[in-house]
Amino acid sequence: MKQFSLLCLIVLWLCPLRISAQCDNTLVEKAALESGSEAVYLREFKVKFDGVERGKAIPVARYPILLSRNNTYRFNVCNSIESEGNIILNLYLKDKLVGSTYDAQTSTDLQRFDFVCDKTATYEVVMSFDQGQPGCAAGILSLLPSRESLIEDVELDVLYALADNPIVIYDDENEHATIELSINNGEVIKVEGVNYIIRPQKAGTALLSIRVLHKDGSLKDFKQKRFAVMELNKPYATVRGVKEGKISKQELVQGSRLELWFSEGVKCSYRIVSFTLSDNDDLISGITSTSSRLSKSQREWIDTLPVGTRLYVKNIRVKTAEHVAMDVPALEFIIE
Repeated sequence: MKQFSLLCLIVLWLCPLRISAQCDNTLVEKAALESGSEAVYLREFKVKFDGVERGKAIPVARYPILLSRNNTYRFNVCNSIESEGNIILNLYLKDKLVGSTYDAQTSTDLQRFDFVCDKTATYEVVMSFDQGQPGCAAGILSLLPSRESLIEDVELDVLYALADNPIVIYDDENEHATIELSINNGEVIKVEGVNYIIRPQKAGTALLSIRVLHKDGSLKDFKQKRFAVMELNKPYATVRGVKEGKISKQELVQGSRLELWFSEGVKCSYRIVSFTLSDNDDLISGITSTSSRLSKSQREWIDTLPVGTRLYVKNIRVKTAEHVAMDVPALEFIIE
């Protein structure tokens, strides 16, 4: 759990990678030791891949990080003994490669590199195994203390634009404290108890202001937390691989469920939690399923539709394994 001074704040992440105990502990400790005694540990990156599938892109793991100008950072990696390939850690600023543990010109596995940051920005760490081979590995981001920096400003927690990002906020000293939240990018919605949703409107940054009040309404404490806000790689829904056009009742019922597809190189754990079928393109009408599958009432309704009916699959709600929620584009079909 991340400690945020008086308040404890948990940011729930997208696209988690399943890591074994060995990958999670042994490799991280080894990588941290190999970063050097002068390096100040900031964070870790852990990956485990089963290998590339035939005809598919090499799997990668992506981590957005904020790096500050006039700081020198060290990135280094460590493979598990069982890994068939070598892990490669690349650092990008937008689409520009600015550092790598692999020297492509000499085909040399460097295992670490130092990066002198001349621009404060959100960078992206991209990790993959050479030629997509299977294995697990850990990477470490460290700060070289040759230049002064405030470590708490080196990295920002990440929220995703136009998505529901769940957080938990509470007062360590008083579980019944009155807490008021506001944000300068989007909105904060209280769900229940200490659970909230942050819904940023655009990529960039977001400043969350937290006011803790005494019983008489006077201010007890005031905190602010800055986040990096990233664009979210959204999946899209289909029925048996089809997004639009003509479809028969039989195809709909036999498909029995909506499926999610992703752009190439994106591997995230999403699931459909609800969707609505309707013959009207509005926000409220229709019959809703609370899973990715057609409900009994939806199947019965489909059976009554005449040929030529426009069918809208809308209000498609998707969640990640860490409960970040979003809507994906609706589908439109014609019953034939």
